[in-house]
Amino acid sequence: MRIILDFDKTTSRLSGNPYGKEVYHSQVEDKYTDYSEPLTLVFPNHIKKVAFSFVQGFFTDLVSKIGYEGIENNIKIEAGDQKIVDEIISRIE
Repeated sequence: MRIILDFDKTTSRLSGNPYGKEVYHSQVEDKYTDYSEPLTLVFPNHIKKVAFSFVQGFFTDLVSKIGYEGIENNIKIEAGDQKIVDEIISRIE
């Protein structure tokens, strides 16, 4: 499954635990229900920075449902810049 996350085009930075949770609940939760299925999350090219607080909020429910190992094995992150991917992955752990 591939989910292209949708953010306002004027947004270049994502931050805030509550905002991360809101995005997860509104854009991912109802679509990704088979946790054994691989999931690719695509962050749009205009996103240039993702704060720890956003990542923490966004991944809280996934960690509780599939654990860190499940995320490592089943979740792939794509973004316009590999630096963003690396930031997100390092902040999940």
